[in-house]
Amino acid sequence: MKSGSASLIRILAFVFFCAPAWIHANPILLPDPFNVLSQSPLAGDCYGCRPNKEKCGVDVTVQSISDMLGNTTGGASQGGTYSGLLNLGLAVDLEKAAGWEGASFKNTWLWLYGNDVPQNFTGNALTASTIAGQPGFLCYELWLQQKLFHEVVSLRGGLIPFDSEFMVSDTANLFLNTAFGPMALITLNLPNGGPQYPAATPGLRLALQPTSWLTLRTAFMQGNPFQQQNNPHNFNWNFGNTGGLLNLNEAAASWNKDGMAKGLPGTAKIGCWFQTGQGASQGNQNFSYGSPTAVAYSSGFYALIDQQLYKVPSKAADAGSGKNPLPSGKEIPPAIDSSGKGLSSFLQIGFDPQEVSVSCFYSSAGLVYTGLIPSRDADKLGMSFGYAQMSNYLQNKVTEEGVPGASFEAVAELTYSIRVAPAIAIQPDLQYILHPSGTQQYGNALVVGVRAVVDF
Repeated sequence: MKSGSASLIRILAFVFFCAPAWIHANPILLPDPFNVLSQSPLAGDCYGCRPNKEKCGVDVTVQSISDMLGNTTGGASQGGTYSGLLNLGLAVDLEKAAGWEGASFKNTWLWLYGNDVPQNFTGNALTASTIAGQPGFLCYELWLQQKLFHEVVSLRGGLIPFDSEFMVSDTANLFLNTAFGPMALITLNLPNGGPQYPAATPGLRLALQPTSWLTLRTAFMQGNPFQQQNNPHNFNWNFGNTGGLLNLNEAAASWNKDGMAKGLPGTAKIGCWFQTGQGASQGNQNFSYGSPTAVAYSSGFYALIDQQLYKVPSKAADAGSGKNPLPSGKEIPPAIDSSGKGLSSFLQIGFDPQEVSVSCFYSSAGLVYTGLIPSRDADKLGMSFGYAQMSNYLQNKVTEEGVPGASFEAVAELTYSIRVAPAIAIQPDLQYILHPSGTQQYGNALVVGVRAVVDF
């Protein structure tokens, strides 16, 4: 009995002392738990479906944007509102999917719900939310594109909003107010805001890229998208005088876009538009410092520039320069991509020479710093200012109606986008609106709120 006990003790001792070595040599690997917050987008690869579709040239996107904004002082009254947008998109590379060289297809639908602060409280023309609109389910993009001659020529046709390519400032896209989206000058002067979010119209767009730094675009499309209650899904197509015709032309030049370039990257754009149609001019309607429901003719010119002012140096560059020498025999780690980190700026300016117009001059400018706080590389801090001058004709009309102080509307915005997860961003926002509706009938308004963005 004693001999058996001694043998058992020896075996247990042997296992006790050898077990750590065995465990170290062959650790038990447990599968990592699925963390939804670490996914980009939120649904991850959808059990392998997303990578397989992308290999076939199919890309599906689902994005939710929510704005909660409230007017705290001034304006017509005080209160808060909620605006929501669900963006459903399908993009197909037809060369990968069907062997059609240079062809692609895109279809985007928008589900709008809620309302906007100006509709109920502030009364301003430069609305506080870029996503707000009349609730509905609309087709935003439905087009087929063909690229030719090694992508030098691109022809796109179908349901195309101009704000997907024309007048786009990548830096200004951070801000919530519509003053910093597509040029507010064209929004105020075209009937029903023109063919842009959320109301697209059918048309054709031709783009030429003779060099890597220069792109020329022109588009012809239906000028009047009509009011949303008369065009609930953006399929009310009218190629006659009632719908009118809009022609946009733009030249875009970029510099230092190559990652190896020594200078700071930037883009400059200049363009013009011409719109014809049928209907009452702005001068025959009651005063409203906003998009007319119909206008016989409109034209204007614009220019904008996006320029990075400061770029955070990469850590690898510092290591290679001797600032952070590495131990002998160690390889220098690959450069950290910091192309987006730093200070960027934008400037927009536009002029409408038509005597009978809503706004004759517009300008905006802003600064955005990405990665200001250490370890928060994707966060963005932005400040901007936009100014829309009321035309002389409309000022005289407003004065005749007894409305005081007809002159301009302006907005200053301060915002900070917090990337709480790769697919989720929370953005507190502060807007101060001067002369809501372009007059002094209301006091200056202070709008505060927050935006939430989720990529599924």
